[in-house]
Amino acid sequence: MAAPVLFCTDTFWDDRGDEIVAIDPTVEVVRLVGKEHVTPSDLERITVAYFSPDTWPARSANFMGTCLRAPHLRWLQTFSAGTDSPIFTSLRERGVTITNSSGASAPSIAQTVMLYLLALGRDLPRLGRAQANRRWEPRTSTDLCNVRLGIVGLGAIGTEVARLAAAFGMETIGLRRSVRGDELCETWTNDRLHDLLGWADAIAVTAPLTDETRGLFDTDAFARMRAGAWFVNVGRGEIVDEAALIDALVDGHLGGAGLDVFATEPLPADSPLWLLPNVIITPHSSGTTDVSHHRQVDMFIENFRRHAAGTPLVNVTAAD
Repeated sequence: MAAPVLFCTDTFWDDRGDEIVAIDPTVEVVRLVGKEHVTPSDLERITVAYFSPDTWPARSANFMGTCLRAPHLRWLQTFSAGTDSPIFTSLRERGVTITNSSGASAPSIAQTVMLYLLALGRDLPRLGRAQANRRWEPRTSTDLCNVRLGIVGLGAIGTEVARLAAAFGMETIGLRRSVRGDELCETWTNDRLHDLLGWADAIAVTAPLTDETRGLFDTDAFARMRAGAWFVNVGRGEIVDEAALIDALVDGHLGGAGLDVFATEPLPADSPLWLLPNVIITPHSSGTTDVSHHRQVDMFIENFRRHAAGTPLVNVTAAD
């Protein structure tokens, strides 16, 4: 087998390149240095690419643009769990194997979900405004042990949310396509979404974007949620009709929301979500931690070891 030619960033190679060489001493490397363009001759050589976390967001366009132009690319691993971008679709259609880092960020994202729930229970947005204005405003809060949590998408992230929720004494029900029987919480199939919405005091969306989940939370879905319920989304922005969400928050039907993902990112400055007093916004960063970055890189190195040994790669993704 011909020696692999790995396309990666200078940052990744400086940090972990010695491990790659130890796995396969024949490996050659084409590095993305800063935002410089890769030469045509190097484009011809690339067979493997690692879209590492240090590319996001400043060098993402440069990196993925190179992958799209590399005619002999055969395998790309991404640090993300989701591969619903049209770029990945285009590469798959060319016969490129796409592997992701599903599960690497699950603990970090789940902690962010609990952050939202704790903050909504303590009304942290209001407390922040009171502090900024030097106002002393004690009020009764809500303990999470009195909150029933519905998790839409019981994959790696949803399972970790269920584990943390149990530690807070929350009663939790999750949704997934099929019930295996070994889930950490009571689990229903996806066709019972409406039942879940009427039962839960808080809904956490941890599902990927698919044809089935796109636009899943619309006016009807929000109307089915309990009055005063909280809504959390760490899945994908396109799962939610944002206009319907805003209406449900403005009219008071929903008690609050914690949002990390949006239909358009960055979230436009004129979005009403920025100014709603019961909304917590984070910039698609729920899984961006030092620990999750290490896990993501470790997953690529393990897959590179498999590639070198000729054994099947893990986390291979297919078109939705």
